[in-house]
Amino acid sequence: MMLPLLSKCNVEKKISSGEPRLAHTRSLRSDASNMASDGSICIVLFPFLAQGHFSAFLSLAALLHRAQPTADITFVSTPRNVEGLRRRSSSLTQYLRFHALPFTPAEHGLPADVESTDGATIHQLIDLFAATESHSFQESFDGFVGGCTSTAGEADGASVCVVVVADPLLAWTTSVARRHGATHAFFVSCGAFGTAVYHSLWNHLPHLRAPGDDAFCLPDHPEVTVHRSQLPVQLLHADGMDRSSAYHLRQISAAYDTDAVLINTVEELEPAGLRMIRKTMGVPVYPIGPLVRCNHAGDNDDDDINRWLDAQAERSVLYISFGSYNSLRPDQMSDLATALELTGRPFIWAIRPPIRFNTTSGDDICGAAAEWLPEGFEERMRAKNTGLLIHGLAPQVAILAHASTGWNCGAFGRSHCGAFLSHCGWNSVLESTAHGVPVVAWPLNADQFFNAQMMEEWGSCVELCRGNAPDSPVLERERVAEVVEMVMGSMEMAAKTRQRVKKIQEMIAAALEDGGSSTNALESHVRFEQYAGWIFCKKALHFVRNSVEAPR
Repeated sequence: MMLPLLSKCNVEKKISSGEPRLAHTRSLRSDASNMASDGSICIVLFPFLAQGHFSAFLSLAALLHRAQPTADITFVSTPRNVEGLRRRSSSLTQYLRFHALPFTPAEHGLPADVESTDGATIHQLIDLFAATESHSFQESFDGFVGGCTSTAGEADGASVCVVVVADPLLAWTTSVARRHGATHAFFVSCGAFGTAVYHSLWNHLPHLRAPGDDAFCLPDHPEVTVHRSQLPVQLLHADGMDRSSAYHLRQISAAYDTDAVLINTVEELEPAGLRMIRKTMGVPVYPIGPLVRCNHAGDNDDDDINRWLDAQAERSVLYISFGSYNSLRPDQMSDLATALELTGRPFIWAIRPPIRFNTTSGDDICGAAAEWLPEGFEERMRAKNTGLLIHGLAPQVAILAHASTGWNCGAFGRSHCGAFLSHCGWNSVLESTAHGVPVVAWPLNADQFFNAQMMEEWGSCVELCRGNAPDSPVLERERVAEVVEMVMGSMEMAAKTRQRVKKIQEMIAAALEDGGSSTNALESHVRFEQYAGWIFCKKALHFVRNSVEAPR
């Protein structure tokens, strides 16, 4: 999920690298030390309530700490999310604070334990969206930011900058920042192309004017063709007057009042997508990625997973995951399991119950799997040692980095390759690309359809199926084996796909080095600030727009 963006520019000086980008970190540390004597920074990170967004913002927090070791960084969310993030990110608590905003799901028509997209049904998503822009939620965040700015104003003789870095799906935070004199930036955790397409679709609803089932062009990007089968369910049924349309248009309208936009991508990776955003928005866009998350263990025994992977041949394992929220229909899941068994290839599947299955009722999910997997499937896979099913979260980065699955070349390790059957959420796109793993795509929602389209254009992906709605295509079992062989087998196309993935991986690694595009972009921003008359506030991320046009 993501939305619009942009305006002027300020935070990019401190937020311009990915986790492994030590070259950036070194240059930023010198800036921080030079300014540490006369001021301080309070950075407030506020992601949308979704696991993928949490992961990206945690990676951003780690980056910010490296760049500004004296900054006070606070991660804001709801009580249940904060509790889980504290447990999951214990190593970050040395420098990262957490603040829980009061949140009562029942007040917004949600089940008592739903404080994120995890556990929410597709029909409850709009209620969750509405809850995040409710008066009580905004008021709580306003009070927190007001407290930060009040504390800043009381600092003895020091200049303290308060910076709100929020998710574009929380675009109302721009007015909160303005009210308290804080700097505001959006962190777009999704890709440039997917963001630009998704923004255009919600802004114009062009499918309403397109005839029949035909493909149609985007009004502001006529070079881009979208097919109806690529539209998320909410968009497909949007008419401009429904709740989803109203919500997204409010976010789009509010988003233009930000001071900066940071986007988790690489210039060389998405030149077309970045051009689309720059053309539409007419303001600077700063690609700071890839922010590839550190591996966080799930609820499973990672040692067992590693032992299973160690027993497999190099480049032999197909890793399957549809993300922390998305899932398949029961019939799709059963067909996929049958097809996987027929391929005979080893696979590891981070499996979630199918859509509309009650995951919050306390049912035995593993036992209930018989309702949506072929009879005896899991037992047969275990006995043959050809398939490992992980019920719940999986250590995705560790799996992609393993010799049986990932290349891990250059800055990211050794050189091996399997494949990843993925929904093409942006975190998964970056993680597979960074580890040199080709993708078998099955996009299900939001920007995933357009991420898959872009990866096919890169030559690093083959689309298997599309969607999980009741009228989505039926999975062709024979097609599974065919596509898997296209990216993992011995045929010429598989070899070309692996070569292309390796080139993309090396391109990303080069962007993170001294002299790479990301490093050069950061340095050019600093020079521009000095040359063009941007006023750099004492100690860090606060810029005041002068009369000079911002850099493109």
